[in-house]
Amino acid sequence: MNWIKNIAKSPLFKIASFNSASLLVRIFTGLLSSKAIAYFIGPSGMALMGNFRNFSSTLEAIGILGFQNGIVKTVAENYEDKSKVYSLLTTVFYTLLITSLLVSFTILIGSSYFLTSILNGNEAYLLALQILACSIPFSILHLFFVSVINGLSLYKNVITITIFSYIAGLLISVFLMWKFTVLGAMISVSVVSFLLFCFSGFYFLKQFSFKEVLILQYFDFNQIKRVVLFASMTLFSSILTPIVYIYIRKLIITSQSIEAAGYYEAMSRISSFYMMFITTLVSLYYLPELSKTASLQENKPLVQQFYKTIFPLFSVGLILIYFLKDIVILVLFTKDFSAVSNLFFWQLLGDFFRAAALILAIQFFAKKLVKPYFIAEIISFSILIFSSYFGVQNFGVEGAVMAYAVTYFLYFVVVGIYFRKIIF
Repeated sequence: MNWIKNIAKSPLFKIASFNSASLLVRIFTGLLSSKAIAYFIGPSGMALMGNFRNFSSTLEAIGILGFQNGIVKTVAENYEDKSKVYSLLTTVFYTLLITSLLVSFTILIGSSYFLTSILNGNEAYLLALQILACSIPFSILHLFFVSVINGLSLYKNVITITIFSYIAGLLISVFLMWKFTVLGAMISVSVVSFLLFCFSGFYFLKQFSFKEVLILQYFDFNQIKRVVLFASMTLFSSILTPIVYIYIRKLIITSQSIEAAGYYEAMSRISSFYMMFITTLVSLYYLPELSKTASLQENKPLVQQFYKTIFPLFSVGLILIYFLKDIVILVLFTKDFSAVSNLFFWQLLGDFFRAAALILAIQFFAKKLVKPYFIAEIISFSILIFSSYFGVQNFGVEGAVMAYAVTYFLYFVVVGIYFRKIIF
């Protein structure tokens, strides 16, 4: 029985347990939120909300300049040296404040263009874009605060913030959808961003003095150089990913209908529920731990631990979800979304390979492997774009999830070959 006690005492078990509580809250709030979306705005509204959320993610990615993982790694490496940490915080804070204000200004000036490109030119949603532009600085600073807290390995604080975001997001979005339907759902994204800024800022200020962060003498451009490698890596994926998914939805709308794009978005929402568990676990626990080692070979025990413990449990969960898919649809949405049932097999298959590749791909960030990272990402994005075009043209919305499965299978093969020495 000692081995059970040892597992229970391990940091991974504690983080996984707390993360599981976060996942349960995410599932519960996601269930109610999805039900509300299905009831108040339907498949077509869900498709528009998917585009709006992806656009918001793109703005956040541009505003934070891809600094998140660089901040996590740098803080984790220097957390005992307060002067170095404050130098990083001051430099990054002022840099992100300026870039986020520039992004906000750009969206306000070009709101009409973005309205046509993202939301089919519906003037009713212009207000949502303008409010989103004003909320961007708060979103960026929230991400900055969370990255610093994560770098300090304060996992409970990070997950607590995440849980708060789920609950606040549910209450605000349901109320605003009830009052203003699709427009309300869009506005809720900005309102939640401001609340998260306040909440994560509270935990950040428990660790650091904001007065010291604002001291310009701490500003050191060399700090930007230390995180720029991570920035280029994160920025590349963070910007391209939502743009590609907007492109895929437009393909589906053009070849089929906006309702079909809503089914695709519904499947993506379901996927996000269970993928949240494994992605947050890797970023919260494995990224800081892998960053502390001196070489890739030293990461082998952590990688094997993932494949022996976390991944098998996740795989069993995918199988259960497949056999319960019709129940999942009825619980999360309405009968109007029954066509989503046809998308489960390929989506789950893609998520299986995506999870398998995740622990390997995070090594790119942990060890600053910039060139191989870009090669792997360019290959995966190219496959996803071309296979989605071919798939949607020939198989409709089901072709989009087929392309997803093919992309992540090939991505797993690519990163598996590159990191074969730490797998076997």
